[in-house]
Amino acid sequence: MELIAGGSWRYVFRAPLRSVLAARWYAQYPKLDDIAAEDIAAVRRFREKFTRDSIPHKKFTTTFHRSGGAGGQNVNKVSTKVYMRFALAEQSWIPAYVQQRMRDIDSSRINSRGEYLVVSEKTRTQRQNIEDCLDKLWQHIDRASTLPRGPSAATTQRVENLRKAEKARNMETKKRHSQRKAGRRRGFED
Repeated sequence: MELIAGGSWRYVFRAPLRSVLAARWYAQYPKLDDIAAEDIAAVRRFREKFTRDSIPHKKFTTTFHRSGGAGGQNVNKVSTKVYMRFALAEQSWIPAYVQQRMRDIDSSRINSRGEYLVVSEKTRTQRQNIEDCLDKLWQHIDRASTLPRGPSAATTQRVENLRKAEKARNMETKKRHSQRKAGRRRGFED
C-alpha cells in the first residue's frame, strides 16, 4: 500500500527479486556439511526403522467433519472428512532434525498451538480417509528425513575440468588483449 495524492491509498504490486526467491528455495535444501554429525546418525537410524506402520497414530487426535464435494445426500449425513493432528514438539519418536525440517518445509500445516495437521476428504469412508492421512503423514516425514546428497565423483570432476578450462580461456583472452595493446604501443614509439 502506498499513499497517493488526495490522501487515498492504493495497492502496488511489486514482484520479489529472483535472488530472494532463489534464497528461499535454496534455504529448504541444507548441505550435508551444515548438519551436525549426531543429527545425521539419528536420522539414518530413524530411516532404517521408519515405516508407515510404525507411526503411532493412536496417540494422535482424530476428528471427523462433514465432507464437501460430490456424494449426494451422503455428504449431508455422514462425517467422513478426517482431521488428524498431533503436537510436533512432543513426538519423541521423530528426531529433532526431522521435526525442524517438517517445520521448515510444511509450515502451513502447523497451527498456532504447534500442532501438525493432516486433512483428508478423498474418499467417502472414515477408515479410508484415516489411511489416506497416514499415507500423507508418512510421505511428509519421509521427505523431511531425507538427507541431502553431496555431488558424485563424476560431477565433482566435471566441475573441476570446467573451472580449469575457464581459467585457461581467461588467461588466453588476457594474453591476446595484452598483445593487442602492446602492438599499439610499438606503433607510437617510432
